[in-house]
Amino acid sequence: MYKINIACFTVLFFLFSCYSKAQTESKAINAETHSTDKGSFFFNTNKTDCITLPFGYSDISKRTTVESVLSAIQDENKLKELNALQFEKAIKKDLVLLPEEYDVSLPFSNTVNEKYDRIKMASDFLCYGDYSVYFMAVYNTVRYTQPFIEKMYLISTKDGKLIDMKRIYLNHQGEMGFANNTLFNIDKNYIISLQDYEFTESPFTLKPLQKYQILPSGKFARYYDHDGPYKNDEEQGMVKNHHKEGKWIESKSNGSMDLQKYPDFTDPYTYLEAEYKNGLPVGTWKFYKLLQKYSEETGEPLLNTRKKGSLIYTEMYREGVLEKREFH
Repeated sequence: MYKINIACFTVLFFLFSCYSKAQTESKAINAETHSTDKGSFFFNTNKTDCITLPFGYSDISKRTTVESVLSAIQDENKLKELNALQFEKAIKKDLVLLPEEYDVSLPFSNTVNEKYDRIKMASDFLCYGDYSVYFMAVYNTVRYTQPFIEKMYLISTKDGKLIDMKRIYLNHQGEMGFANNTLFNIDKNYIISLQDYEFTESPFTLKPLQKYQILPSGKFARYYDHDGPYKNDEEQGMVKNHHKEGKWIESKSNGSMDLQKYPDFTDPYTYLEAEYKNGLPVGTWKFYKLLQKYSEETGEPLLNTRKKGSLIYTEMYREGVLEKREFH
């Protein structure tokens, strides 16, 4: 399943410049304009367009079977709710760097729907204290007659400036009927729940539910229901005030690994020694090759065989911002 690792957040940016701050206390401005030499972008600031929470798929934690998941993914009423966010502001692709791109093999001409705006920002948004959180949709405009929302991101901003972004929705249709999906729910306390699903020859994988919270800094961080020691198949460490704190060990598939550049690493799994403060990355993160054996029957990793291999690269963070990456 494609995931957005927190390390990727640091490369997410809008190439906005020349932001006009011409405002007066006596004049209400409903949109903030960001312009570049390639186009303009608007953040709606009209508080009447703030969304009432909860919003999303409220029962995703109860959908554990293929039938129940498919009924949610194909729910026409929910799809109408998503489109009702009023995705009206088109964004040129070269104005935003997306953290993930799926390879699309075209069974016919790639000019299908080429004039359709692929990336749009919704007029409706979340009001969160001093922050405004916007919905950005990425449409699939190829392979299918009717474009549809393939990915949706939450983008946190303050005073019109981008702080962070997080993918919350996915409807990726792959080859041979394979698919990857993410459904979301945002509760009244602004806790964001994400549920990933993978449809393969297995034929169905239900990923663990993950929760996120918008920190006082405006960044998104993992949220845990309980404090204290935490451990699952992928990560272990200490939780404090519902967020990661101190040293953590994480054994996960790493989207930053270029297997063509490093052919010795036959899979993208890494063994990460990370450090967090108040839920955000800090200090030096060390990524090692994750050594593991696989089941001959299922091809899945055998967790009890995992151990740390050679050092691949390091990342240096300051207050959640990636400052430097070095490969060894």
